[in-house]
Amino acid sequence: MGTGARGVYPKGAARRQQILDEALNIVAVDGFDQTTLSKISKAVGITEAGVLHYFDSIDDLLVQVLRQRDADDLAASKLTEENLRDPATVRAENGMNPVENALGIVARNQKTPGLVELYAHMSVKASDPESYAYRYFKKRGIIERAMVGQAAATMYESANVPAVVPPEDVARLLQALLDGLQIQWLLERDLDMQGLAQKAIFSMLDIPQGANGPEASSPDSEGESD
Repeated sequence: MGTGARGVYPKGAARRQQILDEALNIVAVDGFDQTTLSKISKAVGITEAGVLHYFDSIDDLLVQVLRQRDADDLAASKLTEENLRDPATVRAENGMNPVENALGIVARNQKTPGLVELYAHMSVKASDPESYAYRYFKKRGIIERAMVGQAAATMYESANVPAVVPPEDVARLLQALLDGLQIQWLLERDLDMQGLAQKAIFSMLDIPQGANGPEASSPDSEGESD
């Protein structure tokens, strides 16, 4: 299903979405290591072969789970497809706070360790250019860096300070930092990813915390309204 034509009819599309929703829930609740094709098939009431009728492979299914998580994050952050196509639209004057959006996603990740485990697992597989994971991480990275770079440019502009670190470098460094923080958090669950991420953002931009973004909030508050 990742690249084929199966499941394009309404019933097929609905069943595929059901599989994705159940798989995402199983990974989030039970953890990546406890997620099996058998468990997913039982949750949707079809055979394992039936599940794979809608996806090219289990790796395709797992990558689509990550895509579904990204879509859910997009909706929770009040972002739209237009924002992805044109990151310049993610600005305070358009009713958006890019820093708050990013920190909200980090906070939500802390509530779903299974999905963080899945992300880390598939990121290793992404080293293979022929893998589904490679295509997912490649596209996701381009979009993520564009969004973060725009956020950095907006903050420099709003604070009326020179760009100490070029926005494109901020984007690349922050992406690496957040991915690394997730690995550390998987080992130390009391690590405050959200707080550390905020400190990193303002440190790299050399902008006082609170001057151009939300104060650090607890993972429970998520710094956003759903």
